[in-house]
Amino acid sequence: MGAIGYLVLGSDMVGSINLYAKNENIRVRDTLQLVDFYLKTADENKNNGLYAMAYEDLWEAMLLASAVDNIEKLAVIYNELGVLYGIYGKSKKAIEYKKIALQYVKKSLVSNKENSQFLGKAYYSLAVQYRKAKEYKQSLMYLDSCFYGNKNKNPYVLAEKGIVYTHQNRLKEAEVCLLAAKQLLEKESKHYLVIVYSSLGDLYVEKKQLEKAIYYYNKSLNRITVYKSHTDLQTDVLRKIGYLYRQKNELKKAYACLKQSTQIADSLFSMRSKNNTQLFEIKNKYKERLIKKEAYISQQEHVIEKKKRIFSQLLFVIAIVFFAFLAVLFLFYHKAKVRRVKEEQEHKAIKIKHEKEKLDVILETKSKELTVSTLQLIEKDKNINRLLEILKKKMPDSYRKLHREMMNGSSDLWERFNLRFTEVNAGFYERLSEKYPLLTPTEQKHCALIKLKFDSKEMASLLNISVNSVHISRHRIRKKMELQRDDDLSNYIANI
Repeated sequence: MGAIGYLVLGSDMVGSINLYAKNENIRVRDTLQLVDFYLKTADENKNNGLYAMAYEDLWEAMLLASAVDNIEKLAVIYNELGVLYGIYGKSKKAIEYKKIALQYVKKSLVSNKENSQFLGKAYYSLAVQYRKAKEYKQSLMYLDSCFYGNKNKNPYVLAEKGIVYTHQNRLKEAEVCLLAAKQLLEKESKHYLVIVYSSLGDLYVEKKQLEKAIYYYNKSLNRITVYKSHTDLQTDVLRKIGYLYRQKNELKKAYACLKQSTQIADSLFSMRSKNNTQLFEIKNKYKERLIKKEAYISQQEHVIEKKKRIFSQLLFVIAIVFFAFLAVLFLFYHKAKVRRVKEEQEHKAIKIKHEKEKLDVILETKSKELTVSTLQLIEKDKNINRLLEILKKKMPDSYRKLHREMMNGSSDLWERFNLRFTEVNAGFYERLSEKYPLLTPTEQKHCALIKLKFDSKEMASLLNISVNSVHISRHRIRKKMELQRDDDLSNYIANI
């Protein structure tokens, strides 16, 4: 095929990709429109008490939204499913679905920060469900998370707080919130006024202001009639009005309200009982279709697997032979490397051993030399001391001058000894200080002499102190080292 042929093929391929992308966009857009249709139908059925049909609509929407993996729509669907379960008092299930909706909303924020308003709505929906479950602290916590817009000017948040405060008997706070919500909603003629008016009626019942309570209950009924919204509250509001008229001894009005409430309740009960049964007997079509889809995919995979089986087996055999060959090569390489490393380690160990033996011999020789030279110096000091005693008797003046010089010489003697000791026993003082930090410099000198096996008289002569002072110092050293009576001080210090 020539260059022109390749260009034509490439052009056709690009055209096919563009056509596929265009068709895919149309499919997704049409699917989302259908999802919106089912959501709208589900909302209408829910408002008309047709909960089983609303439930079916939501699962149809779920199937479509999952097919195009639309997170925003899935969040709405799970929230509406939570609402349906909440209507039938299934609080745990309702909260579970609404929490799933909240997770989808949070997930959508990763790709689109503009969805932050939906996060507030998800928190609000959870707050309502917790309030219905009588978990008021949790409800208020989620209401405080409704950060979209201005919370003090959001009528829904204000109304919900007012309802919670009424249940908590915080009536002053409840009245402020509910009246503020009413004022905001009346400007826009919102359907939600049905709930606000009803909640104000509940508030004024608690405050023993019966006329106000009846007034707001009637306003709530009027909204239900005009807008056909929240019809499930109608029987409850009528019953509450009937009880208030009975308290006022207006028995005819009370009877009329209670009768109407009973009739509506009976009608709704029969319908809801039927719907309730249907609702929880409906098969999860979404899951059924997923199972069918998985079965179809499995079948197709089986066909593909059958066609590729011979080829796969051949590849498998080739792979086994190839990896076996690599394994043999690696084994030989590894053994050679291990043998080489082992020989190197043995060579290094022998070298280190010889170096250590050589060093030990040198150190031992230097230690002996140091000891011998020190003993010679001590013996020299003894002879000088004897001569000084003779001189002291015969020539006192000369004795004092020579004695001072000898004292200075003794100090120099120790400095020369200590310098050579440090060369032979490197790090001894550091180890001693680290292990026994309470030892004084003088006691450290004594430890150095004890390490060289000097006796008390030799130490006294070298340090120019009395033998008794040496004994006292040895006792203090043993005490600071916490040695027992049976422990040998010389051997212990020699091992430091």
